[in-house]
Amino acid sequence: MISESTLLVRPEHLNHHGSLFGGRLLEWLDEQAYIAAITRLDYRANLVTVAIDDVEFHEQVHKGSVLRFRSLLVHVGRTSLTVHTEVARMPSEQKIFEAYVTFVALDKKDRPTLVGKLLLKPFTAKTADEKRHWRKVESERSRRRAKTSQK
Repeated sequence: MISESTLLVRPEHLNHHGSLFGGRLLEWLDEQAYIAAITRLDYRANLVTVAIDDVEFHEQVHKGSVLRFRSLLVHVGRTSLTVHTEVARMPSEQKIFEAYVTFVALDKKDRPTLVGKLLLKPFTAKTADEKRHWRKVESERSRRRAKTSQK
């Protein structure tokens, strides 16, 4: 199930160069990805962002641009889930940004908890695109684990 929304870039969203501030886009990304994730879970779920991977800014964005955010749950692990979000400028559908956001589910004591029991319905990657996302997320998870074990 794809979650979609649109936002208008206003003057207060711009940096000193007159283009959209990257931090603002990351804030919107996190919020849109969260909405895509939480709508697939029981209302008692508590998610927090643990990683944003593969951040790619493709184009500058200026005041007055209308951005479409398209977010899709692409991976479910033991205690985490990952959403891929693509941002396009409307009406041209020109892709300007994409990234993966990973959330971890927390229990009432703020410890990681099994996310599978919170899913409203089971998740499996079926299409070629979903499988491609799954492999990409698995690769990034392995990279993070290796990096953590080196510390």
